[in-house]
Amino acid sequence: MNKPQPINAVDVIRRSFRHLDSRLISHGERVAYILMKMLEETRRYTIKEKHDIFMLGLLHDIGAYKDSEIDSMLSFDTDESMEHSVFGYLLFKTFSPLPQYSDVILYHHRGNAQYYSVPISSYHRDIAKLIYLADRIDVFCVQNPEGNLASFLEEHSGRTFFPADIRWFWGAQEKHQILEHIKSMDYQEEVTEYIQQNSKLMTDQTKKYLLTLTFSIDFRSEYTALHTDYAVHLSKNIARALHQPTHTCELIAAAALLHNIGKVSLGNPFSVTEDYEGYLKTLYNDSTLEATKQILTENVDIEILHLIEESYYLLKCWTTREPVTDKPAIAAEIVALSYLMSNSLSVEMNVSYCHHPRLQAYLRETYRNCGMNDKIFKTLEKSFDEIIEKTQTSCSAIYDTYHHMMEEYRSLNIILQHYNNKY
Repeated sequence: MNKPQPINAVDVIRRSFRHLDSRLISHGERVAYILMKMLEETRRYTIKEKHDIFMLGLLHDIGAYKDSEIDSMLSFDTDESMEHSVFGYLLFKTFSPLPQYSDVILYHHRGNAQYYSVPISSYHRDIAKLIYLADRIDVFCVQNPEGNLASFLEEHSGRTFFPADIRWFWGAQEKHQILEHIKSMDYQEEVTEYIQQNSKLMTDQTKKYLLTLTFSIDFRSEYTALHTDYAVHLSKNIARALHQPTHTCELIAAAALLHNIGKVSLGNPFSVTEDYEGYLKTLYNDSTLEATKQILTENVDIEILHLIEESYYLLKCWTTREPVTDKPAIAAEIVALSYLMSNSLSVEMNVSYCHHPRLQAYLRETYRNCGMNDKIFKTLEKSFDEIIEKTQTSCSAIYDTYHHMMEEYRSLNIILQHYNNKY
């Protein structure tokens, strides 16, 4: 059923960006804010279109997570790299609730350079150029004296930016004091209020935005990209095997989806698939949990956050072989198990329990060493083949989608490289 979701996905993404790279902190927020205030001064777009453009501004650089891309993207030069636009385009087209705007993301830098085999309408090109104007205004004001902005925009008027858009910005700036509110940080409260009033997403939209975020962080590694999806489906299937109530199953799935969101604070994605203990020690340390809590607090149902915290506690006890003194909820144990198991399953499409004697022995020994009741583990052993079969079936579509997306990514970047070498 498509119903309102107890997760503020937009603010989860917004807060996540603050942990990714010091150079990216709040850039998307400021661009979205500039667009938000400009759009208040026009009837050119409907209310929905204005919100869509706000979201495009917030997420326009979602594909930029390589150091060289961030260096170029946030440079003062307007002749910057476009590789992040390629991946952002694929993310929007493949996972987001706004696939119809994916071409805007592709062309939001150098909007007239239509050398890709991806058509863009004049309507979408105008939006792309508007986003680029807000983007360059923010980058300029971060790196240069604000008083020189008028000269910069005048220099690029008619060549890079539409003169009418520049006049539009200055009109909005005079009325709303956009740059002053950005400098004083007052804009953040306005953005928060706008999100609360306008970003009431349905369940499928929430999941799509969170998948877009997950894959944007993890696209460099097939293992990490698929890891969360496997964990989500494992958690659902384990919960059903344990006959958990429907509401509890929904909370478990949400906790599994958001469980690792704090890894955005870590420098590099993980690709470890053999060393379970080393993997857990690194991924579930206190700093990662703190980042997760900072991102999710007040943005998710409190029960979801409690499940995530309890699952972290379990994983740390399992890793250090410490006794589990607090009795975790069954739901939290399911979330923890799903993440431990997906570490192996996300890299092997055809698997049965007998193929993982080390994992089986590890789990059995861990439950014993930590003094835990092994009821859930025994149920898992009995139902393992069925759980794995259902999980593989559920994940096969996104597995294929990921590989298709990466093939297109390589293809478009070959075109980009040819263009850069030619021009």
